Amino acid sequence: MRREPVTQVRFASQNVLASSSKDGSTKLWGLGTGQETAEAVPPGFTFSQQGRFAFCEQGSAEEQKVNGYVVAAKGSTLFIFQASDDSEEGAPASVRGAPVAFFQCASQIRAFEVAGASIAVGVADGQVLQLWAEVLQRQG
Repeated sequence: MRREPVTQVRFASQNVLASSSKDGSTKLWGLGTGQETAEAVPPGFTFSQQGRFAFCEQGSAEEQKVNGYVVAAKGSTLFIFQASDDSEEGAPASVRGAPVAFFQCASQIRAFEVAGASIAVGVADGQVLQLWAEVLQRQG
């Protein structure tokens, strides 16, 4: 756990999750153990405002669409919604249907990234969470 709010999370490789905090430090976490790892940062890895991770400010979040579902954060809750039937690939992810799952965190969600059924979440109290949402493996 960090002392500063987590500002970014990103899957650095198949086995490693990277997180960055408000103080600019970066930590790497082993996905198999959930523990901080001394593994080297993969070549070419960087954090950016582009790509699949979302940065959440004041309870709002950039939504991500995955296999017919929409993943979104509000406050300390991460929601998974079934995308509306009338939404098409490339349509705004805000086109949502019924909620199918949610995860409640102990603190406000600051960043998240979705990769298949894996979800990385960084929260304001410094925690970095790895979640698994089986539903994201199926087409919604």
